[in-house]
Parts: sequence; C-alpha cells; structure tokens
Amino acid sequence: MATVNVLVLAVLATGFLMVSRRSLDAIIRLYALQNILLALVSFGLAHGELHFVLAGLALFLLKGVAIPVYLFWLLDRLEVSHEVEGYLSVFLTLALAGALTALAFRVGGVFILPGAPLPEGVPVALSLVLLGALSMVVRKKAISQVLGFLALENGVFLLALSESHGLPLFVELGVALDAFAAVFLAGVLLFRIRGELGHLDTARMRALRG
Repeated sequence: MATVNVLVLAVLATGFLMVSRRSLDAIIRLYALQNILLALVSFGLAHGELHFVLAGLALFLLKGVAIPVYLFWLLDRLEVSHEVEGYLSVFLTLALAGALTALAFRVGGVFILPGAPLPEGVPVALSLVLLGALSMVVRKKAISQVLGFLALENGVFLLALSESHGLPLFVELGVALDAFAAVFLAGVLLFRIRGELGHLDTARMRALRG
C-alpha cells in the first residue's frame, strides 16, 4: 500500500505542475503522465480483481495514450500558439492552488467512507477536482480549459477508486469512452471557433456578447 500512496502523491504533483506550466505541450505530457500514474494506482489496488486491471488498461490506453496523441494532433492542425495565457500570474495561480489543496486536505476526512480501500486518496482526489476547476477559470485559451476539465475528471475517477473499490467495470469503461468522445467533440468545436473567429481566446470571445 505504501507504493500506491507514493503513486497518489505523484498524481497530486502532476496536478500542481499542470497548473503552473505555461506550455500546452508540457501540460498535455503531464496529463498523459497523470493518467499513467492513475492506471498504476488501479493496478496496485487490484489484489486479483479483474475489473481493476481492465479499468487501469482502459485508462492507460484511452486517456494515457489516445487522448494526448489526439490533443497534439489538434494543436498542430489548429496552428495556434502553444503558450498558455492566464488571467493571473504564475505565482498567484500557484498560491491559489496551494490554498485549494490545503482546503481539500482539511475537509477531505469528512468525505472518507467507512471501509474505503484508499482513504489517503480522498483529499488528493478533491485536490485534483479543485485544481482542474482552477485551470478552467484562470486560463484564456479554450483548449487549456479542456485540459482543466480532463484533470477535474481524473479527480472524480480517483475518488471512485479511493472510496468504493472502483465503479462497476462497464461504468468505468463508459466514463473513459465519454471522456474521449468529449475531447473529440471539443476538438470539432475548436476547429469551428478557430475557423469563424481566427483565435481560441475565450477572453476575446466575451467581447462578442451583445
């Protein structure tokens, strides 16, 4: 279990790094690494249960490989700057991330269910949810907000693993496929926005409101 706890802390570290980086390429690589670490957590909790292994494999293939490859392809096709622009400085963003993580660890104990297989993962899962929401709020480009949503969704997955021995296999596979479908549809939408407006800056889109 000590190894699993180390993996969970590594997942939290990737969440922090995703908030702090200003390069879309680096954020996508960190997202891939975060999913690979989550897949290893799922394998570590398996103890011979097949659905943990299959859920980990689906996570690794769909969210650790397929989605990052698609996002890199999307970046090349959109021909936009790979630099992430935010409303806040890196220092202020990290300060907020630290405060939200402290809040998650402060209240996380309240949400731990009796018999949870990985209680240490609950505050980390809440931290990922809050850090993903923070990324969606403080960043300007639509594609970086998509990455924030994906990080948030990883927090929900870790919460399910930590609290309840994982969701039923078909539900976990459905969630992973939904995430892939959501990213694919977001890519189509981004192409349309880029074609109509010539940029993906959500701050500039606000000027279009009547």
